Parts: sequence; C-alpha cells; structure tokens
Amino acid sequence: MDPFEKSLNHMLVEVFNLILKYEESVLKKNLNVPLTITETHIIEAIGKQSDEDATVSGIASYLQITKPTATVAIKKLEKKGFIEKIPCEKDGRRTIISLTDLGKRIERAHYLFHERMVKNISNQFLEAEKAILLQAVDKLREFFREKVEA
Repeated sequence: MDPFEKSLNHMLVEVFNLILKYEESVLKKNLNVPLTITETHIIEAIGKQSDEDATVSGIASYLQITKPTATVAIKKLEKKGFIEKIPCEKDGRRTIISLTDLGKRIERAHYLFHERMVKNISNQFLEAEKAILLQAVDKLREFFREKVEA
C-alpha cells in the first residue's frame, strides 16, 4: 500500500470503531440498560418497519443480516423486555415484532444520540468543508454499496 492507502485504511478502521464505541458508551451511560450496539440497531430497525415488514425476515433484510442472526437477537431483546411478538391478524403463520414502551424509549434515545452526534460533528466544519465531506462520504457509500450488492 502506498502512504495514502495506509493512512486511509487506518482512518477508516479507526473512525468506524470509534463511532461504535462512542455510541455504545453514551447509550450505556445515559440509559443504563444492558444493550449491545447491535441490539440497539435492531431496535432502531424494528421502529422503522411498517407492521407488515416488522417480522424477523423483514428486519434481517433491512439490516442486511442473516435471518438466524436476526432471530437470535430478537429472542434476546424479547427476554430483556424491549420487544414483543404479536401474531399477525391477516396471516396466522406470521409474527409481528413491535417495541415495548422500554424499546420505544431506547429507539428515541438512539435517534437523539445520532442527531446530537451529527450536529456536533457538523459544527466542526466550514460550509465549504461540509460540501467536500459529503461528496467524499457519498463516494465511499457508493463504493461499498456496489461491493455489497454485487
């Protein structure tokens, strides 16, 4: 790797890991609940699903994880009291997953965390820098989207 590639690799890995660690530490500190960041993201995904899509398959698809991974996480979240499973009225073979009041509280806190984090990051940049940053991050997103969807 050339020096640019080494620096980019180091920065991407470090930024990714720091964001996750920061997110997890803030949520644990502010909410004092036994959740991993993955579980928090599953709660977020459940909150964003329509009733028809709030199934294990729908959540797995939304998060681009396997159905068995989603199943295990959902069982843990149900035991912890963050979600509940409700039989689908239209199709008895399906189970709809919904957030409990506690799950909704976590979803809201997680949303507010992201809102504050992005606002605080945004305040670090001049308007011209913001445009360049968005352009660069968009290129990264498209690069990875192509790799994942290929």
